[in-house]
Amino acid sequence: MSAVRARYPVPFIMFVSTTKGNYMKYTLAALAAASLMSTAANAGTLTGEVRLGDLRSGKADTTEYRVEAWESVAGANFGAELQVRQANGQGAVKSLISGKAGLNGPEVAGIKTAAYVELGESLSQKVSTTVAGRTTVTGGNNTFWGAAVKAERNLYGPVNVVVGYRHREGFNAARMNEERLSGGVSVALNDATALGATYYRTRGTTNSDVVGLGLTRKF
Repeated sequence: MSAVRARYPVPFIMFVSTTKGNYMKYTLAALAAASLMSTAANAGTLTGEVRLGDLRSGKADTTEYRVEAWESVAGANFGAELQVRQANGQGAVKSLISGKAGLNGPEVAGIKTAAYVELGESLSQKVSTTVAGRTTVTGGNNTFWGAAVKAERNLYGPVNVVVGYRHREGFNAARMNEERLSGGVSVALNDATALGATYYRTRGTTNSDVVGLGLTRKF
């Protein structure tokens, strides 16, 4: 387990070296460190996912790769997420990194619930466009916060149904203000590995319908 987790901090090192503001750096670094702590009693997961969207046009117009790690420590859940997205046929790459903390909710009628808050940074290159003498600047780094809830229930055998809701909002709300609903299935291959397929519907400053295919490994 320690050998696997030794590779995780690399994105966080890259993030700290490319963003500004000591408060943001130290907060995310603390959350990342907490999420990657290793003790014998901890239960951790690592998920890799490929997302294809926006599928409303009948074909994927972007490809997104996401890695997410979670660790349970003293009854609380700590996580970190890294996303890299690129429009198909175009060179611009956008990245996003966040630290998360949350708790599991009560299990009712076989439904397991959890909630978390997050703090992160959206990273992209600034682009200046001048039309009729007016210059518009898009892109650039954007600090955001978020909150989410999810519920999971066993459908039958190795198949679970998972639904969720997430809100993300930039501290400059005009640049990020999103509401996302998700729903999908997870199929356990064994006690440690599961395959998942999820549909994500996002509205707000981003409007997309995306399908994600992922693999989750428990440690």
